[in-house]
Formats: sequence, C-alpha cells, structure tokens
Amino acid sequence: MIESMLVFLLVLTGTAAGWFLGSRSARSQKKLSSPDWIPSVELIFSQNSDAALKRLVNAQTLDEDTVDLFLKLGRSLREKGEVERAIHLHQTLFARTDLPKPLLQSLELELAMDYAAAGLHDRAERLLVELLEGKGQIQEKAATSLIRLLEEEGEWLRILELAAGKRFPMTSQLQRRIAHAACEMAEKASTRGDFIETRNLCRQALKVDSGCARAFVVLGNMAYSQHEFHEAIRCYLKALEIDSGCIISLLEKMVDSFHQVDDYSGLLAHLKRHNVTLDFVPALVAKAEAVARVDNTDVALQTFISDLESHPSYRGYVAMLGLMLSFQRQLSESQAHGVYDILQRINASEAAFVCGHCGFKARQFHWRCPSCKDWASLKAISPTRVSTISIDDL
Repeated sequence: MIESMLVFLLVLTGTAAGWFLGSRSARSQKKLSSPDWIPSVELIFSQNSDAALKRLVNAQTLDEDTVDLFLKLGRSLREKGEVERAIHLHQTLFARTDLPKPLLQSLELELAMDYAAAGLHDRAERLLVELLEGKGQIQEKAATSLIRLLEEEGEWLRILELAAGKRFPMTSQLQRRIAHAACEMAEKASTRGDFIETRNLCRQALKVDSGCARAFVVLGNMAYSQHEFHEAIRCYLKALEIDSGCIISLLEKMVDSFHQVDDYSGLLAHLKRHNVTLDFVPALVAKAEAVARVDNTDVALQTFISDLESHPSYRGYVAMLGLMLSFQRQLSESQAHGVYDILQRINASEAAFVCGHCGFKARQFHWRCPSCKDWASLKAISPTRVSTISIDDL
C-alpha cells in the first residue's frame, strides 16, 4: 500500500513538473514570436527616447492602430519644432514595402507637410502634386495643402495652371481659393495697365467661382482708374449683390463714383437697399452724408444716431461727433438722452480691467487673473494699457 502511494506521488510530481516546464517554454516561445512592443506617443515624449522611436520604426508588423500612432507622432514632432525627426520617421516608414497604398499616401502627405515646415517647398510641392492623382479625401487634403503652399510663395500662376489641367477636385473651398489666385494676378495686371489681361483673369475667376465678389471689385477699380464711373458703379453694385460684406473694400471708391456722376439719391438708395453693414462705421457715415445731400443735415444726424443705437460703438460715437462738427449741428435734448443710453450700453460691454502680467481683459475685478493665475495683477484699463487678449465673459 505504501509503495503504491509513493508511485502515485512520483507520477503526480512528474506530471506537474512536465506541465510547468511546458508552460514556461510556451510562454517563452510566444514572447519571442510576438510583434515588437509599440510605445505610446506620451512615453516617447516624456522620455525623449530615440531608442523607443527606433524600436517603433523597426516594428516587424504594422496594423491600422500602429500607423495611426505613426501619424500622430509625426504631427506631434512637427508641431514641437522637431521637423528633422518627423522627416526621418516618415521617410523610414514611407520606404517600407509592406504597407498598403492608402497608408503610404497618408505618410506621403505627412512627409510633404514636414518638408513644407522645414522650408523645403520644392520637395513638398512634388509630393503633393503626386498625391493629386489619388482619389477621395487624400486628393482633397493634398490639393488644399498644395494651394496653401503656393499661396505662401505667391505662385498664383502655378495654381491656375494646375486648375486648368483639372488637377484639383472642384470643391467649393478650393474653387474660392483658385478664384482669389486669379484675382491676385488680375490686380497685378491692372497695376501694370494691362486691362485686357485684367478683364480676362476676372472672367476666369468668375468662371471658377461665380460667387467671387472680389472679381467685380477688381473690375470696378479698373474702371474707376480710367474715370469710367458708371461702369465702376455697376461693378461695385454687382459685388455687393454677391457679398454685402465686401463694402469694406469698395466703399470709398463707390461713394466717389456716385459723387462724380452727381447721383446722391442713387447712392442713398443702394446703401439702404443693401442695408450697409452696421458694424462698419464708415458705411454709416457715408449713408448719413448721402441723407444730408438728399434731405437735410438734421435728418442725416438723426439717421446716424438711430443706426448707432442698433450697433453702439466708441468708434461710431466719435464718428457722430465728427458729423455734428461737419453739419454744424447740436444734439436736441431727446437726442442727448439717446446718446447717453448708447454710451451706457457701450460702457457695459467693455472690459474695465486688464492684467498687467499677461494682458487679459475682464469686465469684473479679480484678485487672481483668470488667464495667467497671477495675483493682484488686474488694474483699471487706461489708454496706455493695450492688450490683444480676448475679453472674458465673467
């Protein structure tokens, strides 16, 4: 009986030992055959580990998640100013032969962006032009990046050449950019006195984008320079029909064109028709001056005050004082109350304090700056304290 028990224990021990050794061998084999470990972007940056980056680049197998990590890492390197490392990463990955075409195109796009960031615009342009042969999002992204690159270099003709060769997908955003490239060249042609070329380029812009108000502004400016004021007015009004906001660029010459043809009623009618941008004070001033010509200065001043009540601003208030001096008029008691209410509304919307450390503006006082977190740094705003930081809503 005892001998049987000993035999049983020996067999059980041998079985357990065999299972343990087999399991250990299997784990070791699995560890050896598993794909390379892929570190996270945060780990690479926190350790600034070139070894981890090299291990990432030399991974034996790449799946979609890994490629996403590559793209994220490369963009992060580029945004941090480490353009050379981004280029090395993308070049190494782009040289691989085991990646499908869509992934290679994504890497090629990132590499082009690296080259652009490094100032290697020729290389970037070459890669982006190659990607224009693709389809879908990659083509649109490449086209957008290429046009932006050419815009920075002032290569307006190159943009038009690629567009004429139908290399760009005709999305509304790209059409707008191509049209403005044509307008840039049209303005240069107009400056040279080449009015035929100016007209042709503006027509080309409108053919690409029928909603390009700038093309009519350029044509109007060309007519204005040749003292063809009726044609200038026609072009300016056409531009306003497309985009009333472009009044900012054409107001002065349009008003003078109406003055040259002695048509103040027409000017006033069109300013009212297009409901001039109330935030653009010079347009309100032009409207008031036209009312003074057509009617009288009292009506003109009241018209301006009514417009100012709708969109109060310090600049509008200053313009109103200028009109009062120009018209030689004073405010009535009711008008003075109205102007006081306007100033109260302006004051309520303006920032009262500014941080002397970071320039943050606030309407209410804070002992601790909500932006830079510095203490006792907020001071009352004065003309000498200028800031570019947005006003908070506190």
